[in-house]
Amino acid sequence: MKPEYELRLVTKAAHLYWVEQVRQVDIAARLSLSQAGVSRLLRRAQKEGIVSISIKPPEGTYHLLEEELASKLGLDEVVVTSCPDNSDNAIVSSIGEAAAQYLASTLRESDRVGISSWSSALVALSEHLPAKGQIKAERVVQLMGGMSHDRAEHLAENLTLQLANRLAARPAFMHVAGIASTSDARKVFCEEPYVRETMALFDDLTVALVGIGTLAPSQFLARSGNAFSDEELAELAGCGAVGDVCLRFFDANGQAVSHALDERVVAISAPSLKKVPRVVGVAGGHQKVASIRAAALGGWIQVLITDCFTAEALAEKASL
Repeated sequence: MKPEYELRLVTKAAHLYWVEQVRQVDIAARLSLSQAGVSRLLRRAQKEGIVSISIKPPEGTYHLLEEELASKLGLDEVVVTSCPDNSDNAIVSSIGEAAAQYLASTLRESDRVGISSWSSALVALSEHLPAKGQIKAERVVQLMGGMSHDRAEHLAENLTLQLANRLAARPAFMHVAGIASTSDARKVFCEEPYVRETMALFDDLTVALVGIGTLAPSQFLARSGNAFSDEELAELAGCGAVGDVCLRFFDANGQAVSHALDERVVAISAPSLKKVPRVVGVAGGHQKVASIRAAALGGWIQVLITDCFTAEALAEKASL
């Protein structure tokens, strides 16, 4: 076949496919070629520069940044949302809305969803979900204990119930403190029938929605009473801890930090969390860049939903 005829055929196939929107199987029939032959022509059209495909992202979308972060951090997916400014309130609201939209497009009615407590971003997610019944799941399971003492509100239980109501799902609660006073007290908590029944559901989860914490507890977490003392946090820092998911701490490389304090936490274990097929981290803010990066590198999450400011800082840190 002469080169000029071959290029004519390439151009003809390209025009039919990209301009006239003809299916490859129909192009093959029209040009008396195999479908594999048409595919080769279309690939060559791009290689020869006969066809040039360009994508113009709408304002407020960050697909290249998302792909870069997913590749560098080893994640299945990254969702980056626009944000009016880098204040904590704006970031929480923006990523909460983005997480709700992500859930609306990916959740199945058969999904069994775990949710960690004491995350303002997850509260925002729940508030941005549409009215009951528009998105459905089978179960919503609380992944870590709730109130620690009388002055704390039932924020964790309320979050679990609110999410379950929005998803028309059955809730499962952990009506105990997230941090027990001693390891023996934790064992007693975990032997309570209602706690044991909820923890038995951890192995059947298909999705987990988690916040990503820093070593220093957020004001939201501190309000709950489910935070370690300054002395205990100093000990964790001495072990290299930079952040946590469900109060399971890890170092800068995402490796779990072994410490006696872990035996006081009433929450899903690190091995159980990592068995969940899809763990979605919802977090943002400059103070969380190191902990988000570590959570991704350590395999604590497979999906990250964050804001554009945090994403750019993560990309810069990943390039160092």
